[in-house]
Amino acid sequence: MEVKEMLFMNKGDGENSYAKSAEVTEKVAAETQAIVYKVVESVLKEKCGDQILNIADLGCAADEKGLPLNKGRIYISESTPPAILKAYVSQFEEDFLLFLKCRSPEMVPNGRIILIINARKSDDPIGRESIHYWELLSKAIVSLVSQGLIGEEELDSFNVPIHTPSQDEVEELVKKEGSFTIEFIELLDIDLAGVWSSPQAKVKTVRAFSEPLISHQFGDKKVMDKLYDKVTEMLIEDYKKEKPETMKNVSLVAVLKKKDTLT
Repeated sequence: MEVKEMLFMNKGDGENSYAKSAEVTEKVAAETQAIVYKVVESVLKEKCGDQILNIADLGCAADEKGLPLNKGRIYISESTPPAILKAYVSQFEEDFLLFLKCRSPEMVPNGRIILIINARKSDDPIGRESIHYWELLSKAIVSLVSQGLIGEEELDSFNVPIHTPSQDEVEELVKKEGSFTIEFIELLDIDLAGVWSSPQAKVKTVRAFSEPLISHQFGDKKVMDKLYDKVTEMLIEDYKKEKPETMKNVSLVAVLKKKDTLT
């Protein structure tokens, strides 16, 4: 099964669909709208001709060579061996460089790419802002394993194929690939308190983006319902502790300008 056949949002318009849980995306779009407008205005002023501006969410696949070392988890954590952390970072670098390389020939000189990526402020790839949702899902899956609803071997053979980069990582890779200059780059704190007004609301968002990937590995709707019920229980405890970071999302916005190959 190819990654593209697993990495997508919940389809349709049901209770757990992306269509019913897109408030976070809408919030991020609203926060970054002014930046997008400025880029379009800049391109028009330069009279670059007909342009296509692509706004893309960028994910990355996990390196399967590390899977046997990551038993009992679906994602990186504080106890993850260094080899696993290195595998995640290496795979992200490979995928991001390939993404830039593929986009470059599609663009005219001085064309722009606008990237809006889930990111982290910390240099630490296993900080809460990077792993929180997946840590909750991992604990919930372990709970179902203990109940015999999910096989231990299913857990041990699965890693979530996502990496949350820092701004420095993105900047270094853009420079390394060499086709673009960075015209603008910034980390944004997106306040989601109004969107995630309850644990149930937050779980709907988490389920919309994670269920296709998780269900492919771990089972049918009944198992998924039990899994996300467990995540809800854990989030209820989070809300009682009033952790402000659980109500924020960090997004990186970068505007990349295609280099003029004639200069």
